[in-house]
Amino acid sequence: GLLGKYMSLAGSISIKNKIKDNIILNDLVSGDADWIIYPEGNMIKNKLVTFHDEEFYIHTKSQERPVYTGSAALAIKAQILRSGMKNAIDDAGVQIVPLTITYNHIRPGENSLLAFLDKYFNVRGTHFFEELEIEINLLRKSNMHLHFGEPIYVKSYIEESLKDKINLKKDEVINKLVDEHRKALISDGMRKVYENALINFEHIFILSLVTMPTAKVCPSYLKRLIYKNATSIINMKGVQIHPELQDELFSLILETDYPHFTSMIKVAQLQRVLYEDSEGDYLFDKNLLEKQYDFDKVRVKNTLQVILNEIKLQKNIVDVAYKNATFTQKEIELDNFNYLKEKEYKTFENEYLLYRKELPTKDAPGAPIILYDAKNTIGVVFSHGYMASPEEARHLAEYLFSKGVNVYALRLRGHGTDPLALKHVSSQDWEYDFKLAFTAMRQVCEKVFIGGFSTGGLLALMHASKYKADGVIAINSTLRLYNLTVSYVVPTLHAFNEMTSYLNAKGVGEWMENKSENPEINYPRHPLEGVAQMEKIITKTDKLLKQIKDPVLVIQGDNDPVVNPKSAQFIYKRIRSKWKKLVLIPRDRHSIILGEGENEVFDSIIYFVQKAH
Repeated sequence: GLLGKYMSLAGSISIKNKIKDNIILNDLVSGDADWIIYPEGNMIKNKLVTFHDEEFYIHTKSQERPVYTGSAALAIKAQILRSGMKNAIDDAGVQIVPLTITYNHIRPGENSLLAFLDKYFNVRGTHFFEELEIEINLLRKSNMHLHFGEPIYVKSYIEESLKDKINLKKDEVINKLVDEHRKALISDGMRKVYENALINFEHIFILSLVTMPTAKVCPSYLKRLIYKNATSIINMKGVQIHPELQDELFSLILETDYPHFTSMIKVAQLQRVLYEDSEGDYLFDKNLLEKQYDFDKVRVKNTLQVILNEIKLQKNIVDVAYKNATFTQKEIELDNFNYLKEKEYKTFENEYLLYRKELPTKDAPGAPIILYDAKNTIGVVFSHGYMASPEEARHLAEYLFSKGVNVYALRLRGHGTDPLALKHVSSQDWEYDFKLAFTAMRQVCEKVFIGGFSTGGLLALMHASKYKADGVIAINSTLRLYNLTVSYVVPTLHAFNEMTSYLNAKGVGEWMENKSENPEINYPRHPLEGVAQMEKIITKTDKLLKQIKDPVLVIQGDNDPVVNPKSAQFIYKRIRSKWKKLVLIPRDRHSIILGEGENEVFDSIIYFVQKAH
């Protein structure tokens, strides 16, 4: 038909073509063209592939059989023919390149195009209808990942035999060589094909679900197990990992409506694999997941089974999932905590190495400060201010820890290394850093308070507008500034980059000097780009204050030379918390959490934490 003609024009050849092998061999020997060959021979809708008797088997509606070896036979024949040519190029020879195609987000469900086709062609109830339902949704909503694996050199399988130039001209000798090596060659090729499947969230979700030790599924436990499984495989050699498992997957733990998680839960509920109970947990019907469906309906009726089949061949990943499922929730949470804090330290280490050309010591001022004791049930996540480092909060951290409170004093990227680093970070980076620290502390503490000094306080307030915290502490937080350069020049610079030269001509340089109260902790200068990012935090927090309903403690020095004390009043009035407190402390310096009188601030904080607790 028309589709066949189109495919022929596109370069395809029908398997019914009697001289197809000759055409392919001619191209491979001459090097005129490469060929793409599907060894399975047909679609594997159920993704069920097994390996036994040294061969890969596919399972279709009509049979279980090994993958075809025709592509291997053609490759071996082509290599023999090339080797026998008088003017043969002495190169790497014929190669098989394993090509793996992985779809991310396989979803059933009717769509407008399918409805149109059904209306006019009446395809409902046919296997064609199922194919359209899945394939159209794949085209509309899915990502298709193509992975070209390392080439397999056919010559290496028949190296010794190629030395026999005379006998290699006999058909029976060639056919014998082909029969001897075709299975091994195709098995090696298919092993690489299946091993190179792109592991995505869907794979880890279903693998975590089926390895859970109980039929009752608590969403919070499942999320933590998914994260544990994902982090366990990230550094596995040879495993292809989708970016969604590497970047902000820890948000899964915090967010009640994490998109990938809720989507998979919805599919599982629609296909009755999961049932929600009265407590908000789920009951997992493993028998239904394992139920065998018609080959042409399995992708629609049991999507999770298809996704599970796709990852089953990754034995190393499956083994890790079963091992992780033996851990208790507390053990998984502790491991996630350790992973996240190491992740942050590695970010600091890499940045330090980039700008200082050496690795930092463990007690470097820029290193995150994490004080943790398993006996403590309360935790505080605290952020330093702009141009400072975690060292700014060391005294506060040690004070709180002495009172039985775990502390995570995080580092905002660009800080504690070199001022130049501030030219290459964004306000979104700082939000990410705060969220990572909060997620880590949530793993090991029953109650988690968040706070920060100056810009760090704004990040805490911003975070509280999105995620539930047990209390918020904002100290000298910067919603109103005395510095006109920051208040007016920087926003203008951010909006109109072309004005840079004009501003430089007027004496506003690319760098601003910083007369710090704590020069051993703060940068002596900072770039305008960094201040522009701080201004973004100010603007964004200003808009989000009305969404904050958690208990809030606002502390402000009454004669702060940097932050207008009206900032504290503004924050206090705008937040909608029923329990909020404003503490004004007589101070004529900005840094009130370090130095003389710091204990007065610390006492206010611990009182707030204990009262809110």
